[in-house]
Amino acid sequence: MSPTDLAAEFNESFKSCVNDPLFMDRFYEIFLSSSGDVKLMFKNTDMETQKAMLHISMAYMTKNHKNKAELLLKTANRHNKNNLNIRPHLYSLWLDSLISAAKSINHDFDNNTEKLWRKRLQPGIDLMMSSYHVV
Repeated sequence: MSPTDLAAEFNESFKSCVNDPLFMDRFYEIFLSSSGDVKLMFKNTDMETQKAMLHISMAYMTKNHKNKAELLLKTANRHNKNNLNIRPHLYSLWLDSLISAAKSINHDFDNNTEKLWRKRLQPGIDLMMSSYHVV
């Protein structure tokens, strides 16, 4: 399968999930139960605002915006040690929770689709993690 075909397959799966009104709720249900640290971080969070912000952040990670790198870097800096203090190990929980939510929403989500999601989202996650200690 060509890179263009893989991108189209990912985009179709991604849109299917994010356009499902249950997806974000399912994601946060899974993510918040993944760790006491995660649950505590979101204790006083307006979850409707958080869902909207997540949707935007995922768009930065998955689409080819002309300012994609700049937008991702701003998000990474907002999450670093000096700001929101999102520790790097939490990103694997985030991705695993996202994948679990996608599997529960999209019944066509198979092992190949999971690999596509992980491959597409990992560069953004790597940036978030590498920006943790940046001053």
